[in-house]
Amino acid sequence: MGGQRRHAPVVLVVIAVLLSTTLLSSVQGQSGSVSIEVESFGIGDYAAVSDESISFSFELHERSGQQSNVSVDIVLRSIEGVHLSNQTLTVPSLVAFEQRNLSASVTGLPYGFSEITVSLSGDVGANSSEYTSSITRVVQRLRPLNISFGGQASVIVQGVDQSGLSTGNTTIHDGDFVRFDFPVLNQGDVDWQGDVTFEVSNGVENQTTTLIDVTVNATNSVFLSVLPSFQITEGPLSWQANLSGNLSNASGVHGLSGQFDVGPPPLPFIEMHITSNAEDVEAGGQLVVNVEMWNNGSADLSGVLVCFSDEEEQYNTTTSLAVGSSSNSSFTITAKPMQIACTIGDQRVDNASPLPSVLSIALPSAVFEAAGSSTPTYSGGPWHKGDVLHANLLMRNTGDLEGRIRLVLEIGDTQSPGDWLVLSEGSAGEVTASAQVLAEGEVMVSWLLQSDDGLVLNAGGETPFTVASQQSVALEITNLTVEDTGEISFVVGVLLDAGKDRDVFLQVGYETGDSTVYLQEQTVTLQEGLYQQTIQFGISDGEKIIAQVSAVDWVIGPGPLSVSQSLPSEDTEFWIEFAAVTSPLRPVQDDLTSVTLTFHQSGPQSNAAGEVWVVDAYGSLLANEPSPIWSGQTTELVVDIAWPKGSTVALRAIWHIDGLVVTEDTSYISGETVVESSFEWPVGAMAWGTVLGLGLILGLRLKNKTSPTEKKQAQTRSTASGVEATARSEEKREVSCPECERRLRVPVAYEGSVGCPDCSTKFHVEAPMSERPVPVEEVEPAPVQEKKTRSDGKLEIACPDCSQSLRIPASYNGSVRCPACTKIFKANEGVTVIE
Repeated sequence: MGGQRRHAPVVLVVIAVLLSTTLLSSVQGQSGSVSIEVESFGIGDYAAVSDESISFSFELHERSGQQSNVSVDIVLRSIEGVHLSNQTLTVPSLVAFEQRNLSASVTGLPYGFSEITVSLSGDVGANSSEYTSSITRVVQRLRPLNISFGGQASVIVQGVDQSGLSTGNTTIHDGDFVRFDFPVLNQGDVDWQGDVTFEVSNGVENQTTTLIDVTVNATNSVFLSVLPSFQITEGPLSWQANLSGNLSNASGVHGLSGQFDVGPPPLPFIEMHITSNAEDVEAGGQLVVNVEMWNNGSADLSGVLVCFSDEEEQYNTTTSLAVGSSSNSSFTITAKPMQIACTIGDQRVDNASPLPSVLSIALPSAVFEAAGSSTPTYSGGPWHKGDVLHANLLMRNTGDLEGRIRLVLEIGDTQSPGDWLVLSEGSAGEVTASAQVLAEGEVMVSWLLQSDDGLVLNAGGETPFTVASQQSVALEITNLTVEDTGEISFVVGVLLDAGKDRDVFLQVGYETGDSTVYLQEQTVTLQEGLYQQTIQFGISDGEKIIAQVSAVDWVIGPGPLSVSQSLPSEDTEFWIEFAAVTSPLRPVQDDLTSVTLTFHQSGPQSNAAGEVWVVDAYGSLLANEPSPIWSGQTTELVVDIAWPKGSTVALRAIWHIDGLVVTEDTSYISGETVVESSFEWPVGAMAWGTVLGLGLILGLRLKNKTSPTEKKQAQTRSTASGVEATARSEEKREVSCPECERRLRVPVAYEGSVGCPDCSTKFHVEAPMSERPVPVEEVEPAPVQEKKTRSDGKLEIACPDCSQSLRIPASYNGSVRCPACTKIFKANEGVTVIE
């Protein structure tokens, strides 16, 4: 028992120690140390942001080794200290020595500068250079880009010289150079860089200037200048400025325009004073007018001095007047009551000049006023272009003296004054005038009353007229017949355009080869429409009937004023024509080709029909058709033929009609390609030439009884020439067409006509000297016989160029085309072949 009591104090001490240790630990856990690491704070001082919110992070460090509890307060204040917003972050307990990263955001940032403060409350540690319990940062919310022109009033224009130096004038004038100055403002917190375009327009001038890479820093402005290269002229000076470049979401005025007024150039300022000797003269006398002039402007005067009375020019003279100087002028006119007005012409003067200067002349004189209607009366209508308009007006002299007056009409720039009318005091009379109207449509006629010695109360006016188009006539001769007795009968028709009645002078007669004879002449009054008159007379040597008209006291419109018609022939004349082309256009040999023939007749109408032959150049019959039935003076027939051989095909139409033989020749270009030349040996011509030559030789021998020796020599020469020609007939040489230079090949010894296949030109080819035959002894040629007719009514003739023989009707005297050399000649020019 005693041992147990001895240990009791010891146990109490142990228990006390344990309790004190537990209490101490509890007290120390409630005093943790939490701080913000300064370097971890996510907002730099004076940070700039574009949005209204900012997000950031920071770290909390527990530095005591105890469990700690803190809360985070975030406060937003203006730079002036005005509380804007606050928020508290609840932070879970931190264990000993824990490092915790927190994130936060602040919204509602104002433009400009503000303060964000983050502070801790709870188990907060002591502050140091690395750790703190409260941290404040200044942030700047940037104002957005705001780039702008200043406004119209901020754009300044001033006159400068050509080098750009200011003239010092407060206004701009015609002839100045100008400079524009204007600002560009940046009212945001963002720098701007871009281009500025400035366009200037004045009169006919227009110029655009672009300033490149203009920089305007935040919250700053720049002043820009533009100097157009042209001199300005009086009138509006328009300008327009535009920004371009980085303008996305930028506010401000990016385009601006305006206008300035350009004043006149330096001008003379003219003042006048007019005086006269009106007190010393009577109406109708000589009035002397004096004009004194001063130039008080900024430029010399070089123009004309013009003075008027009653709207009529009385004086006109050139004048020059330096700045600050004066001059005197005088002129003389007929004295009468009037107003004299003087002004300056041919040079501009200052608009403030008191011009025109006016002087009123008051004299006893005649005074003219209308005695009835105050406007003229017009006669002669309705009017057409070219007509004369007549005007008259009754006037009375109510003045104190006798005077004279006249009426003047004016159409366009043409004045037509009437005669002067002298009226004594209290008497009346009619003034008249006439003017020709040379236009059509709406025409304004001005009238004016003039008096050189009296006062006219109603001086003039204007009257509109509607003028129709000019009237014309059409002339015709119809139903022309010749009776068996030789009397001529026909109808003359004259057609007048719509409008009023007109008189014309009508002449009717006939023409011979060298003169015109008019048998009837009369004045005829035409009404709108057709006027007809039947004429009959007999003539013996006339060739044509002629009729003509001319206007009587009016201007006739355009168109033929005479017409003629040939007298009909006693016999009907027939002729035939080939169409210009065939169908197809370029046929080749053996093509079925259509050729159109047109048949004509003149003189008495005939219904006769006949037979039509179409032959080629060799006389081969290609078609045989009856001529068509007449449908008037002409009729047509289409003939189908098989196309003959040759690059150029000659055709002849032979028409038997009413006991006559009518022929027509033509030629067409074939589609056939010519290989060597258009020359073809005229075999038929050669044969007929040989026969003709033998016949001529035989006749000469019989006539001249040629000796055996001569005969032998001639035969020897003939035989030698024939052998040589035969030997060289196959040799060729080249010749050139003189028109198109086509190279053609012809026999080396050939001499005669050649046709070019390309351009159809015919030209003569001579044989080389070495190939020409040796001259033979001349013999007297047999006399050329006249055309000899065969029993079938045909005649054979020879071509004068190549001796080709042709058969033609014995009665034919027209032109003939040779089928060999294509020469065209008269039938009576060919050599008649003797049978």
